[in-house]
Amino acid sequence: MWTKIAFIALQISLVVSANSQKHLADLRKVSPFGLLTNDYGILTKKDLKINSCIAWPAPFQDPPLNFAFSYWQCFEKNQINMDCEVGGYDEHEKSRMAMLVILGKRIGGSHEFISRRPIPVSSCKAFKEDWRQLTRKQTHVCVSGSEPLKERRDGKPVWNWTFGRYKTKLGCDSYFQGECDNLDVCDP
Repeated sequence: MWTKIAFIALQISLVVSANSQKHLADLRKVSPFGLLTNDYGILTKKDLKINSCIAWPAPFQDPPLNFAFSYWQCFEKNQINMDCEVGGYDEHEKSRMAMLVILGKRIGGSHEFISRRPIPVSSCKAFKEDWRQLTRKQTHVCVSGSEPLKERRDGKPVWNWTFGRYKTKLGCDSYFQGECDNLDVCDP
């Protein structure tokens, strides 16, 4: 009995693995440079195509040569979080301002995805609430960022990125409204 159960479990895992490899191969056909890690079945061809429409695709290099193209990378949920680094008051905005920061860790270093500019604290809190809902009970989170810059802190590499959007199997949220699902950014 246990032998049959183990055999069935092995067969299922082989099918899942084969589907995962095909999925990644299909994504890389659409955008050979746009995905730096496994996507764990989260991203679609459209997700990668949007990045290719915004900026000319280029291979990722260390040190970076292409700062405009956004690259996707995915993290285990327990190795990534979002925070608001609160700063001062802005007279024009009539609000305290914050930088939205997503910090992801993987073997080989940390990755910080930072908002393009300070945003009102209320906006940052709204991003955090969306994050909480979209990452609830998820195992992985994928983040898209551009303008990579590498530095060293305590002898370890830290990559700084300009935050574009993030996605889980529950949905997507972006810095610019509509960037998650809007192919209108692509020229006809």
